[in-house]
Formats: sequence, structure tokens, C-alpha cells
Amino acid sequence: MSDAQITDFYILFHNHTEGMQLYSYLRQRQLRARICPVPRAASACCGMSLIVEKEDFPAVWAATEESGIDNMGYAELPRNIDPKRDRYC
Repeated sequence: MSDAQITDFYILFHNHTEGMQLYSYLRQRQLRARICPVPRAASACCGMSLIVEKEDFPAVWAATEESGIDNMGYAELPRNIDPKRDRYC
């Protein structure tokens, strides 16, 4: 499967405090999520989101709802990560 066919889920927040609270909550439950900038295709919100891989999303979203931490929902987008983004030579 190529990267163009893979989708990721971005959990969106009103502010970075909520994002960090949820990140800590998920880590305590050993659920995988990474902090990343919000893709402009998803929102022009606070600038921080949590990216979750498709196979992990159901458990992460259930924990998100259970946590009671405020969020703006999520966006499902095709993976768009440039593997050459930090190469200069």
C-alpha cells in the first residue's frame, strides 16, 4: 500500500493545553498518538493536533470521549508526509 492510500486521523483542539492534556491521558493508557501541527486541510485552529494511525483510532477516540477533555473533533486525511523533508544534500 502506498502512502497516498494511507489515512491518518487528526484530533483537533481549541488550544494547546487541551491537546497536551489528552496526549498525557492517552500515554497513561498506553495508547499511541503523536503531537503534530494541524494540517491546513483540517482546520486553522490552535496549530496543534494529535495524529493517530487508522488502526489505533477506534481505541484512541473511545478514550478521548471517556476523558471528557474538550476537543474540536477529528479529521481523516490522506497521509501526506514527505520522506525527503529534512534532506539537504
